[in-house]
Amino acid sequence: MIKLFVGNNNFRRGVVMSSEIEKKYLTDLEVVSLAIDIEDRGYEFYTMASEKFSNDKKIKEFFDEMAREELIHKSKFEELYRKLLDEKKGDDSAYFDIEASIYLTMLYKTSVFPSKDSVNEVLKKINTYEDAIELAIRAEKDSIIFYDEIVKDAKFDSTKKVAITLLNEEIKHFIDLSNMVKSI
Repeated sequence: MIKLFVGNNNFRRGVVMSSEIEKKYLTDLEVVSLAIDIEDRGYEFYTMASEKFSNDKKIKEFFDEMAREELIHKSKFEELYRKLLDEKKGDDSAYFDIEASIYLTMLYKTSVFPSKDSVNEVLKKINTYEDAIELAIRAEKDSIIFYDEIVKDAKFDSTKKVAITLLNEEIKHFIDLSNMVKSI
């Protein structure tokens, strides 16, 4: 079995014993729950980065705006979650296939933004806002991969539509962050 290691924006192949990967089929509801948490992590990261670099008004405002956008994304996924819950009426038959489920779970666990519990530790190790922006760029790239996989494998059109919308937003974030690096 081949596994992609996503940390630090480097993809490398590694042989992994099948017992090391949780083999669980994910439902659309579970994937949307992961997406809600990812957006929440992004909000926490950008909010704390804004606080850490509050001495630079331009950087602070930029991180504040990114945090606000993460909250908007989170609310879209929360709305989708409620809608799917109502549509499914307890039916969990629409699972992502096992490979997609494993891949999404690994992306969620190993990449995107740091967890709420570790964001403080991560930001303590970052000394410049350029480094914070570089970390954010890697996280947004990972988000793009995550949402692209949802678009490819979701069983419900409503999930795909929201994922496409947010995929485009994450691409915009990536561009905004890249432009910020160039302007510094």
